[in-house]
Amino acid sequence: MRAGEIGLLASAGVTKVRVHPAPQVAILATGDELVELGRQPGPGQIINSNLHLLAARLKEAGIPVSSLGIAQDDESDLDQRLRNGLQADLLLTSGGVSVGDKDQVQDALDRLGFERVFWKVAIKPGKPTLFGKIGTQPVFGLPGNPAATAATCEIFIIPALRRLAGHRNPLPPRLKVRLAAPVKGGGKRQTFMWGSLRPESGAYLFSVSNRQGSGQNRSLQGACALLPVPIGSPDLQSGTEVEVLLMRLPNGTDVYG
Repeated sequence: MRAGEIGLLASAGVTKVRVHPAPQVAILATGDELVELGRQPGPGQIINSNLHLLAARLKEAGIPVSSLGIAQDDESDLDQRLRNGLQADLLLTSGGVSVGDKDQVQDALDRLGFERVFWKVAIKPGKPTLFGKIGTQPVFGLPGNPAATAATCEIFIIPALRRLAGHRNPLPPRLKVRLAAPVKGGGKRQTFMWGSLRPESGAYLFSVSNRQGSGQNRSLQGACALLPVPIGSPDLQSGTEVEVLLMRLPNGTDVYG
């Protein structure tokens, strides 16, 4: 419900309407290597940025978020925090879904009755993405690298939450733009490249962010959109018209209907 709809209803004397409630999301970060923001990382540790990134992005999309904190690589701690997340409409984890010795999220979910729908998708970044259900509650496990976490949030999480909220068109809006510089063609997985938009002559130019690696936070700063590059596609030249998945316009215009 936005201002126009509320104004129209009020003018007609309508005091109550049926709506879909905004889905509640619980977010859990995992890993002994993570420390909370405000603490000094020790050897082999990093600051937990993914939880803050996800919470901020979901709040931008109008979705209420609760934080489950950081689960250590410990069975009892991980199990308890996941149980706490089952009170939400959707449970979202970051990290621990690959195949390393300390990637324990799937085992912990299995102990809670998890039914896996898919694990690993042919995209870059974000290959280890996990999805399934515990009872009727959807559960997503996102990879721990920041750019992969952010990309899979746009591709999977926000559309899923928009569907739960009753939207008929939950997928990201697409915008036709022109490339500001050449882009390398696709490889063995569909690639999603972060980039920024710049208005020019009544259209938008898309510039791919530097350092597109899945572990690069810097590729996200100022990013407005993701460019899908299909598997095996040819190199794209500067000025080529392409479609990007739009997060927001440069001026902050809200494009979701």
